[in-house]
Amino acid sequence: MLIQPRKQVKRTLIIGAAMLGLTLPIAATASEPAPEEPKQIILVIADGMGFPFLSAYRYFKDGRNSSVAADIEQTIFDQYLLGSASTYPADDTLVTDSAASATALATGVKTYNGAIAMDSEGNPIPTIMQLAREKGWQTAAIATTKVTHATPASFFTHSPSRRMEDEIADQFAVVDDNGQPIFDLLLGSGRKHFVREDAEGNRVSHLRTLNNRGVRVIESYEQLQTQQRLPLLGLFFDDSFPYVIDDEKRLEMMTREGLRLLGNSEKPFVLMIEASMIDWCGHANDVACAMHEMAELEELMEFLEEYADGRNDTQIILTADHSTGGLSLGADGNYKFRAGDLHRIGRGLRTMAVDLNDMPAIDWDAYIEKYLPFPLSSEHQAALSEVAASTSERRRADIQDILVNIVRFHTGAGWTTGGHTGEDVPVIAIGPWSDSFRGSQDQTDIGKQLFDWVQN
Repeated sequence: MLIQPRKQVKRTLIIGAAMLGLTLPIAATASEPAPEEPKQIILVIADGMGFPFLSAYRYFKDGRNSSVAADIEQTIFDQYLLGSASTYPADDTLVTDSAASATALATGVKTYNGAIAMDSEGNPIPTIMQLAREKGWQTAAIATTKVTHATPASFFTHSPSRRMEDEIADQFAVVDDNGQPIFDLLLGSGRKHFVREDAEGNRVSHLRTLNNRGVRVIESYEQLQTQQRLPLLGLFFDDSFPYVIDDEKRLEMMTREGLRLLGNSEKPFVLMIEASMIDWCGHANDVACAMHEMAELEELMEFLEEYADGRNDTQIILTADHSTGGLSLGADGNYKFRAGDLHRIGRGLRTMAVDLNDMPAIDWDAYIEKYLPFPLSSEHQAALSEVAASTSERRRADIQDILVNIVRFHTGAGWTTGGHTGEDVPVIAIGPWSDSFRGSQDQTDIGKQLFDWVQN
């Protein structure tokens, strides 16, 4: 049955109570006494979601380009925002990558950029998922990227470099001393790392191996919705997921089905969910793309809010591993951010650049008018004409840069980099233990808190 979001008034009461210093436990109607520690821990990592993404999404959701009163409603991110977390790695950069950041959240230990659950001296660090399995908990991860990518990999595997994705897939295929896989539920993409040829030309088929060891392996959302037991591995794409703006929302559905399967057992669980593609949109300097990923994340959080309502054993934490792109609401000295106009954009800018690069230049005008329906300045028209005639190896990237500039000109969304930035990130929490994350903290503090809960 589809769970609808709760009414706005309920969240308003929660916020008002928090401002007065009162506590309104989510599980107030639960019939059993609340446990001392949560038995269902759900950690949501919004890859690349710095604070500017929260502000931008609030205005994007409002859908207007102006306001004459205090009439822009808060989002669920605003309503449960508790604090911030620093993200610096254990090296000489102060700007983290996803591997070092995920390691901090998964282990409570800082490491160097690129490391997957290994310390700065190259030693493996126990992760929250490994501790949970030792304690008899179920362990699960859901991501909208490859399961061998930095964030999901850091919760289950160990590698000196995040680039070693084939070797990370090898670790996911290993069973423990009891003949059990290292996960109960793993949903994402990345089949190409599980079925491949190795360096000697031998065929590797980890999916067959896992299936022979009792793991159900699926490759479609439809199959996911018919599953009845764990362990389960779902790899829905060979490589990466498509952007939401180009495809459809899927994270709430994947999580709903994952929680259904985890709920078949009375064992407690740790579930890590990564909203992966916000980061990819940030790297592409594509604000409309990012807003559609944020809409998917909000849909997820509204579902999780409803899931936790009436329970006294569940804690939800949402944070980011870092911010990406240096998003600014207002660019080039102009005091404007036309968030409503972002709804007019119909495709991801990288997707558009790939399509344009592959099609005859004579078809460009109609394609751009369909998916990026803004009037083009003479400078933008000249730039497009020049790149259309180009034979450079950078042609696709040059096309994308022009598209980014068109969006920047019309919406006032600016970017400072195509990489990560080093500012603190939001910490948002829903559940009886939310005060554990109030105020300023480091992301390792979040990891340490998870360890404390599972150890006890």
